[in-house]
Amino acid sequence: MVLPASDPISHVLVVIGLSEASVGHHRWPKPGETYVTRTQHFARIERGIQFLLVSKNSFGKRVSTTLARAAMQPFPSLPLVRARLDPNYGAPIKGKRVLITGASSGIGEEAAYQFGKLGAKVIVVARREDLLAEVAARIIAEGGEAEAIACDLSDLDAIDKLVETVNEKHGGVDILVNNAGRSIRRKTYESLDRWHDAERTMQLNYFSPLRLIRGFAPGMVERRSGHIINVATWGVLTDVVPQFAVYNASKAALSTVSRIVDAEYGKYNVHTTTLYFPLVRTPMIAPTEAYTNAAALTSAEAAEWMVLAARTRVVRIAPRISVMSAATNAVAPDLVTRVARNGRETLG
Repeated sequence: MVLPASDPISHVLVVIGLSEASVGHHRWPKPGETYVTRTQHFARIERGIQFLLVSKNSFGKRVSTTLARAAMQPFPSLPLVRARLDPNYGAPIKGKRVLITGASSGIGEEAAYQFGKLGAKVIVVARREDLLAEVAARIIAEGGEAEAIACDLSDLDAIDKLVETVNEKHGGVDILVNNAGRSIRRKTYESLDRWHDAERTMQLNYFSPLRLIRGFAPGMVERRSGHIINVATWGVLTDVVPQFAVYNASKAALSTVSRIVDAEYGKYNVHTTTLYFPLVRTPMIAPTEAYTNAAALTSAEAAEWMVLAARTRVVRIAPRISVMSAATNAVAPDLVTRVARNGRETLG
């Protein structure tokens, strides 16, 4: 959230208020003015955010891009900071059996390379067998260990067969990375008119990783060791991202399961990490013209989050902006909703 630099205390008081509708008649003094209503404070905050969203001059674009990139970086926690400063900090990766879904391109492909370079035994999974073979071949050529297993993750029976194969051949996995997914950017009523899209999105983004967790978690519990990394999206933390109702709902379901699994299985040394990715420059977003010039992480940067998760085993890794927005949403949901509504109307 962008706050005007002047009189920050007054603006903090506004943000922690109940809501604009219920307390708009209250006034807070501001230097140079007799009184300023909370409504006016909300409007100023909103104008600052809108400036960054729609600025068309080169200076405004540079400022907005720089701020957006900074806002997309992980919210700092002690384990994450220590892991970045000390490459030997945290759980070892070498020798671990790491299964990554959606590994034929994008974030999953980059993660496979990074885990391979760290000495993990990488199992790459996706539908496209030819691309998977290339990923595995590159890891092996660079001195790593890898195996490619083609699987249609929208087919629950195929997932069960995958689990059976991996458990029999490798004795299970140490780290499961539920990365595969599909995005859908469409207004809610349009999504509901295309019901099959809603079903397919929920199938791949929620039921598929849940089935994989069901398949591999028992072995982790038995061995008293395991880690499950689930990919969600930053919009889950703020609740309101127009045009992403179906997509965010599927990721919110996975996020909820992820946290509960950690609470249930943590006593067996089986943990989960949820990654609340911001926009990432991958083939999945290429068809959306609105994202062409938008600030985004690279696939390699997003893959680094996965490696950080495996090393630190933190409960979540989320962008700074999402954590701040979630805090604001808890105390000023009207503001967050209005900014989301107006921002989406501006950007289309």
